[in-house]
Amino acid sequence: MDLVQLLTSDYAIHLAILIALYLILAQSLNLTFGLGQLFNLAHVASYAVGAYATALLSTECESPFWVCITVSVLLSGLFAVLLGGIALRLSNDYFAIGTLAFSSVVSALLINWKSLTKGVLGIPGIPRPEFFGIDFYQNVNFLALIGVFAALTQVLLYCLYVSPLGRSLRALAEYERAAAALGTDTRLIRNIAFFISSSLAGLAGSFFAYYLNYIDPSSFALSEMVFVLTIVIVGKPGSFMGVIGATIFLVLLPEPLRFLDINSAYLGPMRQLLHAGILFGVVWWNRHRLFPQRRQV
Repeated sequence: MDLVQLLTSDYAIHLAILIALYLILAQSLNLTFGLGQLFNLAHVASYAVGAYATALLSTECESPFWVCITVSVLLSGLFAVLLGGIALRLSNDYFAIGTLAFSSVVSALLINWKSLTKGVLGIPGIPRPEFFGIDFYQNVNFLALIGVFAALTQVLLYCLYVSPLGRSLRALAEYERAAAALGTDTRLIRNIAFFISSSLAGLAGSFFAYYLNYIDPSSFALSEMVFVLTIVIVGKPGSFMGVIGATIFLVLLPEPLRFLDINSAYLGPMRQLLHAGILFGVVWWNRHRLFPQRRQV
């Protein structure tokens, strides 16, 4: 197989779709966790809200693509407003525990609210988007669609990184009292960042549901949150280009394992162990440089 055939194969297209999906998810987490140093462990819950909103609207209501995308983004954003109203009253480790508790509540609802979410059976038969006569059941067309949204998302987030909002988030992370003394509305800035971050996670969840045509609660477990967190940490929190490189690296890293003569039952655990080892190593070697030093007065 030559290079052109390899790059246009279904396997390569599948990997490219995953990279685009995780670019949206990881870069949106980087906005709050990287710039604002807010250890948000509920990001995957926003991802789940977006995915389930699209799944229910497209299967139960037969809503078109643009309606599903819009509702998924807005519902995930509203979830962030609810989360921010409570969790932002906490700080440091307590904030992380609070967001983890919210994520656990969402996970429990997905499993136990069977009349809506179908519980552990999940929601099958999610149709691909249909508009302009394009067949998005062909993965190459779906890649073009998610690629456009991923590119627009990266442009939007880059503009936010260099905007007054991004500078305010950095200031709050470095020394909150000084930023407040200079007139920065700390709660408003963090709520806006949370809303944008969670809304984009909902967008990623919507595309995830469309791509797999099936979702269940196991797709939004804590292990998924750990993987997205690993991407941001390996890419260096707050680094825009670093997260892009880390996304490509970590999505492609476990793929050679598929070509080894290994029992398929061991591939999932080996992938998780590989990511966990990388996360531990990066945190250990960069424990003094991972985040900018907080100013002391």
